Amino acid sequence: MAWVHDTGYAPAYDHTGYPVSVLLDGTETASSSARTASEVIGWRSACECGWRGMEFYPRSEWPSRTGSAPDGVDGWETGTAAFAEWERHLDRVLPELAVHDLARQLADVEERLEAAVQAARFAGLSWSRIGAVAGTTPLRAAHRWEPPGQHSRATAPDRSAVCDLHRPRGPHGSP
Repeated sequence: MAWVHDTGYAPAYDHTGYPVSVLLDGTETASSSARTASEVIGWRSACECGWRGMEFYPRSEWPSRTGSAPDGVDGWETGTAAFAEWERHLDRVLPELAVHDLARQLADVEERLEAAVQAARFAGLSWSRIGAVAGTTPLRAAHRWEPPGQHSRATAPDRSAVCDLHRPRGPHGSP
């Protein structure tokens, strides 16, 4: 099985990973045929860029009737073993990959959050309630998620509350 980091970051496509079979003579092959199945002594992680993993998975500890890497060695389903070692390789050769992936995830979450806020507003929730559950003020919630051109009471200044600095004062500083 081949591993591809498929999140849209083009340089990652130059790093397809896979478990290689290590043969009796020390050579490696990306796949096992009926001819070579009996010659497989184990596996290691590999990348098409030429990188090879340090960890060796001996067939004596990881039985395989076909000579192909068993799931426990492949590790794709569990994020372990050869797959995990290849992912660490990606982290080293493409340190910006995590930034790319997290930025994409953040954009997806922000889009879902905006849709959830719009659904909550459609259901009648106030900016006060939305701000409270989002961990912000009603004014900030409205500024962040209110569609352009709409002005709710949360975004309009509260003219009923006059700042103490602007209230007329008596002769001794009292209101």
